[in-house]
Amino acid sequence: MEALRKQRVLDRKNDALDRISLRQTEIERLNEEHLRHQRRRTLEQEEANAKAREYYLKNMGRMGTLQQNGHPQRYIDMIPERQDSVNRDDLRHQARVLRDSCLYMGPVNEYFWS
Repeated sequence: MEALRKQRVLDRKNDALDRISLRQTEIERLNEEHLRHQRRRTLEQEEANAKAREYYLKNMGRMGTLQQNGHPQRYIDMIPERQDSVNRDDLRHQARVLRDSCLYMGPVNEYFWS
């Protein structure tokens, strides 16, 4: 009888240790999964921030930053080739031209002309 009781105690102890180890592995798996999701979320957020920054820089307009001999260069003083490049690349300028001519009211993005 005493041997059976000792065996039951050992069995319960081993079962408890197994449950603890299973619980720990489950917690570790959940932590790894959480970290993986967090890393993916931060990467997506960084990509979104990069796209937003690129869109902002594209829409910022170049007319305020064009320099010639240390002075800002006005659009009307540019040679036609330079005006064409500004027209093609500068979304803010495109939006301004369209707005001023009452052709389009709304956002102008890189897909507008395509």
